[in-house]
Amino acid sequence: MAQAQRAQLHKSGEIPAPAHDVWMLLTDWAGMLRWSLSAKRGGPLGKLVKCELIGEPGQVPRTRRMILDSGVKIEEELVYQNDETRRIYYRKTDSLGSIGYIATSYVDEIDALRCRLHIASWFDVEPDEGPAASVARFEGIYAGIFEGFRLYFSA
Repeated sequence: MAQAQRAQLHKSGEIPAPAHDVWMLLTDWAGMLRWSLSAKRGGPLGKLVKCELIGEPGQVPRTRRMILDSGVKIEEELVYQNDETRRIYYRKTDSLGSIGYIATSYVDEIDALRCRLHIASWFDVEPDEGPAASVARFEGIYAGIFEGFRLYFSA
């Protein structure tokens, strides 16, 4: 019986906006249709057509359910939010290629008009998918998040 392999990833991107504004967009947990490139262009699993909030805005925990035009549903549960340090922790509740996915995102101010958004994650990779392929998939997702945020704030 093949065993799952461990993977971890940390990526960051500069966003041309005040840290507070980026933080507000990041913690609008079901507001992805405003900035997501997947909602505009689609992605490997389909185009994001709906993002539902399960729970109340600002409540911890709260879940977003992302629904793609392919019928795939992805859920992420926000389990920790600290507005002072601008850090969240969340977990994926589906198993699309990963097991036990947990991530943190945080926003660091660079100056009054720029900040850096970080995403770090830890997960196990299903035995039939190698860690390199899984990490590459998440790197692509994170790059799309950074680009979506940049486009949102440059509009």
